[in-house]
Amino acid sequence: MKSTEHDLPVSIHQVLAWVRQCTPQEKEALLTELVHGTATLTMASEPSLAKDWSTAEEDEAWKDL
Repeated sequence: MKSTEHDLPVSIHQVLAWVRQCTPQEKEALLTELVHGTATLTMASEPSLAKDWSTAEEDEAWKDL
């Protein structure tokens, strides 16, 4: 994947090179931030998705699973 495909100022290879140079404490802080951001996005998305998924039609479509 090239950085120009997503208009990023750096390539993924540059990011990985930077992460490899981080101390274990810095890597842990980065991971904590990534996990927190993902969890926040997931919780924020749930009400929006529920509008489409909490219907009788969806219940019928998934009843045999």
